[in-house]
Amino acid sequence: MPYIQKPIDRYQVSMDTLDGMVACDSMARVIDAFVDRLDLVSMGFAKSKAKNEGRPCYDPHSLLKLYFYGYRNGIFSSRKLARACETNIEVMWMLGGLRPDFRTISDFRKDNASNLKSVFREFVRRVTVDVDTGFVSVDGSKFRAVNAKDKNFTITKIDDRIKWLDDHAQEYLRLMDEADREENAEGTLTREMLEAKLKETRERLERYRGYRDIMESENLTQLSLTDADARLMKNRNGMDVSYNVQTAVSSETHLIMDYQMTNQVTDHGMLAPTTERIRNDSDGSVVEVVADKGYDKAEDMIKCLENGVIPHVILPDGKDDYELEVPYEEAEELHPESTESSELRKCIRAGVVPEAYQDFLEDMEVVEVNRMIRSETTANAEQPYGSEEELKARAAEGFFVRDPERDLVYCPAGNTLRKKCIKSNGATRYANKHVCTNCPFRDRCVRNKGITKWKEIDFGKDRLEIKAKWCQEDQTNQEEKESTGRQKAKRQFEKVKLVRFRLRPNRQKMNQRMCLSEHPFGTLKRAMGATYFLLKGMLKTDGEFALLSMGYNLTRAENLWGFDGLMMKVTG
Repeated sequence: MPYIQKPIDRYQVSMDTLDGMVACDSMARVIDAFVDRLDLVSMGFAKSKAKNEGRPCYDPHSLLKLYFYGYRNGIFSSRKLARACETNIEVMWMLGGLRPDFRTISDFRKDNASNLKSVFREFVRRVTVDVDTGFVSVDGSKFRAVNAKDKNFTITKIDDRIKWLDDHAQEYLRLMDEADREENAEGTLTREMLEAKLKETRERLERYRGYRDIMESENLTQLSLTDADARLMKNRNGMDVSYNVQTAVSSETHLIMDYQMTNQVTDHGMLAPTTERIRNDSDGSVVEVVADKGYDKAEDMIKCLENGVIPHVILPDGKDDYELEVPYEEAEELHPESTESSELRKCIRAGVVPEAYQDFLEDMEVVEVNRMIRSETTANAEQPYGSEEELKARAAEGFFVRDPERDLVYCPAGNTLRKKCIKSNGATRYANKHVCTNCPFRDRCVRNKGITKWKEIDFGKDRLEIKAKWCQEDQTNQEEKESTGRQKAKRQFEKVKLVRFRLRPNRQKMNQRMCLSEHPFGTLKRAMGATYFLLKGMLKTDGEFALLSMGYNLTRAENLWGFDGLMMKVTG
């Protein structure tokens, strides 16, 4: 059988145009029409106004088209985009044959990173202006940053390396002393080699001590050398230096309605910030949002309710509702029928259920309880130990002693425990898994080895020391009573009014969460190949994710409305 078609003669002259070589329903035409109708001057894009003097620059509309096309088709690198300007017919049609080099393309993305989110929101506004978007689903996912794990340090990791280098420096000094005493002894390392190693070790030691000083002075939990805003986070593949991106996805269209770029390790407290912009653009109507158990934080849910957002957070096993409370605030005039954020807040804090929340809030009542008045300055004012040696000496007597100035704890073994997190009750948790591994007191100090493999201890903000439970009580608890008695004597209570109520989320909407939030992340990471960022810093990665979201939304909108429908929306 013959071949299907005889190839065209490469050397035959033909009359054709770039427009004729691009399909009539190509998405390149949608991108071209949308970008041409954007007012980049009001959006603050660099070089959006051409100057009369100097060398001519590229039109930012052309470079923006290039990036939208590239991120929709999985082309993120500026060098690959520059190559596409020479080989891709659709790109050549959009840019009119312009061929900017990779550095010009890269600088455009870097210089306009703060403005790209406004373009993303403008696209969402145009395609959803006459569409019922339903409720939104919020979830977070980790995207790797431009920072290797070896270039990221926690303060406990730095402590461990400083100790390791200190031991090596002492060992090199010992070997040098032996070499001085036995001048004719044959060894693998000469004195010159030992001096070079000692010098290198001391330089590294000073560098790590400098990192530790920076972290202590600025109260940092992590230090990333390449991308200062990135943080070490846990994901399904282990630990990576990443950003935690929060997205709000529409239940009806599956479009990404908004997103929030964060370097927060967990999702706690991110529900209200992620939905704030959607609520402001909702023309006063109440917004409903679903989220998983990682967003279970009472303060965050209360903030959502006061802002006009109903949070449907997946309940813990065995629970049917959330018990919430807010301070009582008396109000002279209430408007339960209003959906304004200020009126919703007034009603909730006055103990009145707003009409928009009638199906979700139950058993609202005003109660009076006793609450302890805490002194903010008690701990620092009564610190009985001044130097680090005195703190360690007290710890050696069988106490965990906190140094509030450096925000660390000394354990009875003389090791340093660093701040791990702040709990919901305000207490600070300290731990150091590196030193606990080889600690001589580990078997007695770590009781529940099946749950935790290292010691974790919590200090309230007015607590300075805690007696180790495993220590021999040859001394009575009188010392501990003397050290904390003054603080307990100063505790006072007052009666306060609270508004307590129950929030009952909608289980039917919660069951749809996984089908909504996981779909865009899967498309971005698998289909589009966007598993990591190319830019550094929170501001620039925020702009880069705007391009990623724009690429996803373009494809999703095409599937929903087709070429003709989408063209009408972006040009209307």
